[in-house]
Amino acid sequence: MKGNKLFIVSIAEILLGIAINALAFAGVGADPSVLTGIGSGILAVGAVQLLRVVRLERDPELRKRVETASKDERYAFISMKAKEAAFAIYLIIAAVLCMVWLLLGYREEGNLAAMSICLLVVLYGILFRILAKKY
Repeated sequence: MKGNKLFIVSIAEILLGIAINALAFAGVGADPSVLTGIGSGILAVGAVQLLRVVRLERDPELRKRVETASKDERYAFISMKAKEAAFAIYLIIAAVLCMVWLLLGYREEGNLAAMSICLLVVLYGILFRILAKKY
């Protein structure tokens, strides 16, 4: 298990989360509650990932099913469709929020929503061109 890359990453995440929480409790930064939230989130992700690694190591049948599922074309297709749907839904929600916030006079929030839409569309265009050349 110690040679498992995911195990090592999980331990690193846990240690990073503890370190960030320690900085928050030491009062580093203007608002230590932000550091506490970030540190606790990273710590939780590392702990959950570590539990997953341990569970897969203890149950070879489960590990085999997970490996098979991760290589299955059906799951890859479903994952791709879910990403497409999430992308489309996010763009619609952000566009509606952008318009509503701008109409209500919340200029900063509206601009932030508009910039997030632009960033996603630009990233999509760049990645599409890169992947089109690759495949």
